[in-house]
Amino acid sequence: MRNLWLSTFIAATAASTALASVAVLRVNDTVLTDADLAMAKRAVSMQMRGMPATSAVVTRHAVDQLIGKTLILQAARDAKITADPKEVAAAIDAQRKQLGGQEPFAKALAAAGITEQELAQKEAERMIVQKYVETDLTKRATVTEADAKQFYDSNPKEFEHPEQMKLRMLLVKVNPQADPKEDATLKARAEDARKRVAGGEDFAKVAAEISDDPSKSSGGEIGWVRQGLMLPELDAAVWPLKAGEISPVLRSKYGYHVFKVEERRPAGITPFSEAKPMVMNYLQSRRVDDTLQTIIAERRAKAKIEALDPEVKAALEPPPAPAPHAGATGPGAAPDAAAKPTANVPKKP
Repeated sequence: MRNLWLSTFIAATAASTALASVAVLRVNDTVLTDADLAMAKRAVSMQMRGMPATSAVVTRHAVDQLIGKTLILQAARDAKITADPKEVAAAIDAQRKQLGGQEPFAKALAAAGITEQELAQKEAERMIVQKYVETDLTKRATVTEADAKQFYDSNPKEFEHPEQMKLRMLLVKVNPQADPKEDATLKARAEDARKRVAGGEDFAKVAAEISDDPSKSSGGEIGWVRQGLMLPELDAAVWPLKAGEISPVLRSKYGYHVFKVEERRPAGITPFSEAKPMVMNYLQSRRVDDTLQTIIAERRAKAKIEALDPEVKAALEPPPAPAPHAGATGPGAAPDAAAKPTANVPKKP
């Protein structure tokens, strides 16, 4: 996540190299530049992919998000939240390595029109907001088991499931550029792991020792899956297996897999005991989002917001009244409402 954010920032600001230091918006005492606006526009465009939206609509939402994020950052600083300089430095170093070293990293920064110090500042700000959300806001958004049970009982269709199997998996990764000798060595490693579990060794123990997949930390457990959820070449071989059976060594674009079917169950409703953690996470995420919006609204009502650019000034003005649709029985939806990005709305469990 951290590296992805830094990569996105560099890519977004690269589009506005010539004007990377031009101030376009002031929120209280924070000045935002066209580089910040470029990144916000890129994020909004991704959120609104496939939705009808004019450039003005994208800009309006980008400015709105910039203001919201700035107000949350200011709230976090007011709460005395800080970023650990060592963590910031580690994030920058990881990005430098991801881009292939100092030289390509410096070129990427130059293309984006920002310095390493400015990038570090942005990463520190991201960490501050993340810490604020994970500590202060999460504490306010408490969810009880009773809350989760009420949601579960009120939304039975959300917990219906088709026929499923509960799986464990171990994966021996294979680099796409691996030569035949290396590939054969890795396949033999997977074959040996399969022999061990087929011979009675605990699958979770072998997966924790052998697997290259993140699921190794939980003994290779990947949970309940339905038919068609896995890659076709894996699904076809694994789905017919019975509870307790182990798959042969299977090849995918990621490498060599071995699966064990822990259980099978027919279509039905996920029991509350199993759904509870998922429901509680969902409800907490929704409450955190509601709390964020409340904080933004309260602070925005008191904030001094100044447009320093004609495009931003236009975005801060109220959107034009929508034209009525032919044959409509009521007022037509405003373009902004019809094209509002929804990427930040928590998904249902």
